[in-house]
Amino acid sequence: MAKSVLMCRPEYFAIHYEINPWMDLECPVCPETATRQWEALYQLYTETLGWDVNLIPPVEGFPDMVFTANGALVVGDKVALPTFRHPERQGETWWFESWFREQGFTALYQPRHDFEGEGDALIWNDTLFAGYPWRSDQAAHAELASFLDVEVVSLQLTDARFYHLDTAFTVVDRQSVALYPPAFTQESLEAVRHRVPNVIEANEADALAYGLNAVSDGERIVLSDRATGIAERYRQRGMEVHRVAIDEFQKSGGGMKCMTLDLRGRLQGR
Repeated sequence: MAKSVLMCRPEYFAIHYEINPWMDLECPVCPETATRQWEALYQLYTETLGWDVNLIPPVEGFPDMVFTANGALVVGDKVALPTFRHPERQGETWWFESWFREQGFTALYQPRHDFEGEGDALIWNDTLFAGYPWRSDQAAHAELASFLDVEVVSLQLTDARFYHLDTAFTVVDRQSVALYPPAFTQESLEAVRHRVPNVIEANEADALAYGLNAVSDGERIVLSDRATGIAERYRQRGMEVHRVAIDEFQKSGGGMKCMTLDLRGRLQGR
């Protein structure tokens, strides 16, 4: 089954505020470059990889809606909606909820505590690795476990540059994840190593190039074109590697995973 994802065109993408260490109002986005990079990613997904790409319409006034991974966490027919920490993004939730309801989803839940969707919650087999504290509250993890009926493993992030879990952690395949160790507490690293047979450790250069903000279907992986070291390690493992430029989006603290919400096949064929 082809991978099914949700994206949003960067029609209104810009830096209008600073809510993470990457954002700088004095370092504006080039709309033409951002559009070109987004279209290259979209075409890679649809034409080269054959993935099923759904689109949510962009909304003026919400420049970060392009980062659809923050808009939900989808597990089967259940959708956990975001409870954004920063007021600048809180209005996005209504638009994501409306889109999911229009697609026929009925089991939707918004945690009472801060939770920023798949940006801070990554499914590996039957385990949900959930990050905190920069943008999501650990208290939300118990809510997710109850709603989704999955094991939730809390991972504490220690470096504000890696403010979402998906900036420092990649689900590679059923046996493997990749991560940047200095972004986590020792206890969190041990929790991952206890569960995952193969933990690939990225170096600082690849982590800062957003090489861990990657998207994989288990056999093929898409990551930043500047993350050369870990890309070669994936090739050595026999994976098909696709490197794409995302530096315009990294100005806002985002990459290809941020722009890609995994729907886990739910909408395929609709």
